[in-house]
Amino acid sequence: MSTVYLADSGVFIRCGGPDRDKYQRLRRAVRTAGITLYVPRRVYEELGGEPSDEAYPTSSMPWQEGIEEGWIVVADPLEYTNPIVSGIMDATRRFIANETGRSQDIVEKADTALVGLAAQFLESEADQIVLLTTDKPAGRAAETLLPEYGFEERLEYRYVSEAYLQNITANEFLE
Repeated sequence: MSTVYLADSGVFIRCGGPDRDKYQRLRRAVRTAGITLYVPRRVYEELGGEPSDEAYPTSSMPWQEGIEEGWIVVADPLEYTNPIVSGIMDATRRFIANETGRSQDIVEKADTALVGLAAQFLESEADQIVLLTTDKPAGRAAETLLPEYGFEERLEYRYVSEAYLQNITANEFLE
């Protein structure tokens, strides 16, 4: 069974950067387990993106080290022409807007990209997705919507709290 691990920007932001204990524990756990954390391009951009990216003023991304080491991977672009990917992203935006009482126009595109990427992986190469996020509405959207799009019982949503990061080991990723 192939499992793909997806992470949102909140996971890395909550770690605090490479010089912090939580970052080092996450790095050690992922590398010891021999897995990879995939991030959608939107999350990568949200974290600072390419050092030369002028769209984001904080383009000195402290997580670049994890990308260079290979335990964080920026996923291939989303296939917006795939009706499952685009449909679930639209449904995610509506779900989060309804759940949070916000306008759909201000729902973070990285959140919709996270669920869209989960669907894209499930449709093509993954048997299961483990979604690591600090965003509860995005996690609930994935739990609710992926089964509606034919991916029943193929998602495990893990809320990444401070305590989760302080106690994380490779066992979190070993089956």
